[in-house]
Amino acid sequence: MAMPIASSPLGTTDTSGQPLMDEAPLMSIHIIAALACLGGAALDGYILGIVGPALAIAKHELVLTAMSQGLIAASALIGVFIGGLIFGNLADRYGRRPVFSWNLAAFTILSVCQFFVQDIWQLVAIRLLLGLAIGVEYAVGSSVLAEFSRRKNRGALLGGFTIAWQIGFTAAFVIGAFYEGHNWRMLLGSSVIPAAITYVLRLFLPETPMWLKAKGRDAEARAIVDRHFGPEYAIPGVDVSSKGTSPRELFKRDTWRQTLYSGLFWFCQVGPFFAIFTFMVPVLEMLGLHGDHRVDLSLNAIQIAGVIFGVLMIHWMSRRGFVVWTFVAVLVIFLVLGLFPHAPTWFVVGMFAAYMFIGPAINNIQFVYPPEIFDTHLRATGIGFSAAFSRISAAGVTYLLPYLLQAFGFSATLIMMAGFPILGLIATLLWAPETKGKQLR
Repeated sequence: MAMPIASSPLGTTDTSGQPLMDEAPLMSIHIIAALACLGGAALDGYILGIVGPALAIAKHELVLTAMSQGLIAASALIGVFIGGLIFGNLADRYGRRPVFSWNLAAFTILSVCQFFVQDIWQLVAIRLLLGLAIGVEYAVGSSVLAEFSRRKNRGALLGGFTIAWQIGFTAAFVIGAFYEGHNWRMLLGSSVIPAAITYVLRLFLPETPMWLKAKGRDAEARAIVDRHFGPEYAIPGVDVSSKGTSPRELFKRDTWRQTLYSGLFWFCQVGPFFAIFTFMVPVLEMLGLHGDHRVDLSLNAIQIAGVIFGVLMIHWMSRRGFVVWTFVAVLVIFLVLGLFPHAPTWFVVGMFAAYMFIGPAINNIQFVYPPEIFDTHLRATGIGFSAAFSRISAAGVTYLLPYLLQAFGFSATLIMMAGFPILGLIATLLWAPETKGKQLR
């Protein structure tokens, strides 16, 4: 049966009758937080998306094999694994703002470094370090936005991470498709532009009042609320005086299932997604679709539509119901494509387009569920663990996909990937909590 998660009452005021800050109307601080956080998500999508077109150009110069292409593509995902584990906990210990700001400086520097890559291992090292910075975005970005969000529209706002990520990813795909030069370093290094813009935005974002209150720094928290929300608003109840920020807190008797589930549903969603979308070019070639920019643009338009659809479904549906429904949809698509490899072309294209729609829609929940599952004192640590756990499948399948496609073909590879939605569906039916409308604490 599903494991319930205790949540605080859905009150709109504190004990003194003051309205809570997450019940405030839309204010400038909400817009600043959204731009600063979602800008990082768009940057992440761009960095992970631009590597595919760049490798298509670089493979001759660097003499890339299928396995080395997989290693380069997976290196950033390996970095996310490490970054999520380390920097999420640092953000819980020392503050969201310092960790959240300085990683954009790292993004900018590492983007510039890509202009000077000379061999495979230099590129792997830089992409690995970029992954560390992306891990910060997953762990800390969603924590920051959740703690500045309005409760009523929190799901749709956090789902905006996926819209921003998809915009960045699609921009990379479109730029790569229309780029007619041979300087693959220019493609990779182009991420310096969104990195610098996002860094400037984050200079205007204060520390979150909920984190300050969790650390007993009530005066500082009160000053931020007074300045950005108004003295009439109170901070939601955060009582962590007897709790620490050690990752061990995630695996206590009353928390290990929610922690494991938060990572496992993400693990099952992103493994096939990153592999297929990173190597979109060879996948489209196997389907006989590559080379027509109209097809490329149509597929990207489908992805954007899927993301927007996903945000609407997050707003309308329960969290648990959304995950169940999407796992079933992906399972059906993978099995149909895998079991009927000789189906009419229009049918195969239609089913693949369905995944191009559903895949991005699914990603919305990855930025909504974990911030609602974990409490403030461990929110970034828990999200960091979940992101890191998910990258085991993302990096592994991305690394192996070129080999699997070469050795077994597209249909057999999809049948293998059907194991991910099966595992995710079982875990969801057994353990998934319901957190929609939960008062963060």
